[in-house]
Amino acid sequence: MARPGPFRWVAYAYGARLPVRYSDWVLHDLTARTWFLRQLARTMVQCLPALLLLLLPGPLGLRIALPLFVLVSAMFMAAIFSPMLREKRLYQHGFMPEIVLARDED
Repeated sequence: MARPGPFRWVAYAYGARLPVRYSDWVLHDLTARTWFLRQLARTMVQCLPALLLLLLPGPLGLRIALPLFVLVSAMFMAAIFSPMLREKRLYQHGFMPEIVLARDED
């Protein structure tokens, strides 16, 4: 199973479609028992630019509160919408979620 390199993985975390040679890895990523934790990890990577808010001028409490707000709200939304995001990624990479996920439930 070919794994994407760090740059491709970051692009994948932001929603990019990986080349066909990574199809087995994508299927594993989205159907493994740890798929939910993987989704949360991708969301955390998406929140990294929010750390730039720490560099803004202003009170330290506010500079810390803003990135924390971004992280907490993004993780909350990712947790709620993770099944839909997983289906979207499966479609995006050429898989039929109705078939793939039904097969895993058996």
